[in-house]
Amino acid sequence: MNSAPTFRFAALGILRQSLILLSLLNIGISMFDLLFVVSDPAGDGHSLWSVIAVYVTPVMAPLFAVVLLFDYIMSRVRAADAEGETSRRYRAIARFELAVIALSLLYWIPFFVRVMG
Repeated sequence: MNSAPTFRFAALGILRQSLILLSLLNIGISMFDLLFVVSDPAGDGHSLWSVIAVYVTPVMAPLFAVVLLFDYIMSRVRAADAEGETSRRYRAIARFELAVIALSLLYWIPFFVRVMG
């Protein structure tokens, strides 16, 4: 029998799940706009999807990153205060959040460097 703890997405809780899914959806919408040109019936570049992808997702990216960083810090604090299985659970949550933060930064930093520079 394998006694190694397994990480389940359901163990994160609904608020963390929502935050992580929104962060990944933010990247996904932007990627979708980059990879596939969304048809614009009016031809003026102001369709709903293009506005969301061009204006909303870059604004939301830093907000999601800051909230994820805060939750990562709180997970590390909870892991340090707890013992045993609870500590392992919060360390696993922190690692998962750190992976999402890294993915988000890897995707958005080139965009912001290009826009600001």
